[in-house]
Amino acid sequence: MIFASIAFRGCLNRGEYIKFVAHVHPFITYTEFFKLMFLGIALPLGFNLIIPPFKIVWLVWLVIGIWAFVYELFNWYLDAWIITNMSIIDYQWDGFFKKSSTRIDYNTIEGVTYTIQGFWATIMNYGDIMVERMGSGTVVTLKNVAFPKQVEREVLKNQADFMKNKNLKDQTVLRDLLVSMVQDKKLGK
Repeated sequence: MIFASIAFRGCLNRGEYIKFVAHVHPFITYTEFFKLMFLGIALPLGFNLIIPPFKIVWLVWLVIGIWAFVYELFNWYLDAWIITNMSIIDYQWDGFFKKSSTRIDYNTIEGVTYTIQGFWATIMNYGDIMVERMGSGTVVTLKNVAFPKQVEREVLKNQADFMKNKNLKDQTVLRDLLVSMVQDKKLGK
């Protein structure tokens, strides 16, 4: 959670903190990771052992492979749903210089659903989770999320906590307003 709070700190408002982060299941992206590890890291290291005179070529190839691997790792980690104490943030990272986020406040959530379809999705426990916004009918989806039932539970639990705290604050404000009105009436104002 420490890395998440550093990576996503620009998305958070004052007083907001991260409760849970949902990512795409690593099973979905493992082929890309293995391809980069083999073609970008293992292959140049192997060629360096077999044909050492071209050491600079293998070193450049290795640096490019490590860079591509780190880029894919960032792409996987930073495309996430950030569940906070105040809202859900759908954070999209499309490169070092292109980021976007969509904030869904808990009081605007109409429903949360998830679907798990297919053999591998059932075995590996990944699926799509959808949040429907109240009034607009728009649906925000995170596809192939790991442990969708747990993500749904986290969203609903944090929404309930948020609404409970909001209702308590509203009740306190209303009570203070009524007390003030009664006191003003007694004083003849």
